[in-house]
Amino acid sequence: MAALTVICLVCAFLVAAAHELTRKPIAETAARLKQESILAVLPQCADSFFAEKHIVIDGATNSYFETSSGYAMEVTAKGYAGEIRLMLGFAKSEDENEPKFWSYKVLAHSETPGLGAHIAGSFLDNVRERDAFSTKWRVTKDGGDIVPITAATISSRAVTDAIERAAETMKLICQTK
Repeated sequence: MAALTVICLVCAFLVAAAHELTRKPIAETAARLKQESILAVLPQCADSFFAEKHIVIDGATNSYFETSSGYAMEVTAKGYAGEIRLMLGFAKSEDENEPKFWSYKVLAHSETPGLGAHIAGSFLDNVRERDAFSTKWRVTKDGGDIVPITAATISSRAVTDAIERAAETMKLICQTK
């Protein structure tokens, strides 16, 4: 029994030491990946600095990021096979009345390979560089402007729903400017 206790204590110590050694590099990598994702979904800008800002919507605080060329926000949607996490980018307009939805990057998904997984590839061409507020962010089957991925309408709906929710947030952000 004493030997088992010693083995458990040694293992616990090793796990704690490994956690402590990897905590900072993991946090730095996560921050770097977030910055790369934000800059990947926005028009090219002269700087790579962004500021995290917050807006309260229906009592909940929502975070977004602002650069000299646009805004980015992380959004989660319910796809066919589970949760889809996206970084969405909106380009600033001259008059700040209607930004363009610029691009998105899929941060994580579990959609079907060869079907819904196209949200991370070819589907982007169906939604990028559109007016954020005047576009009907629904697939054509639902009366919207966006052509869905063939045989992956649920995944397409999830992405367009995420963009629509983010565009509504952008309206509020633009109103506060």
